[in-house]
Amino acid sequence: MKKRLEKLWREYLAEDCSSVETEEERSLLRKTSELHRIATDLLTKEQSEAIEKYVDSLCDVQSFFLKKAFLKGCEFTSTFLCEACNFGKL
Repeated sequence: MKKRLEKLWREYLAEDCSSVETEEERSLLRKTSELHRIATDLLTKEQSEAIEKYVDSLCDVQSFFLKKAFLKGCEFTSTFLCEACNFGKL
């Protein structure tokens, strides 16, 4: 079951969550890109590399907890649905 949820997570993330579809998403990406450019211009190469590593680490942590929340949500949903179906049979 966990392998199926892992596969669902990978496919869901790759296909649905990473596509840019709305103007709000495009606007956020433009803002992020501009802020990155400004910060890079203000920092030395060493400082910029340190910040990049820090941001990469934050992204890794966020990705880990998003995946964990997704998997827990799937587990909760399946348990809830099974119990709800059995409740009607009592």
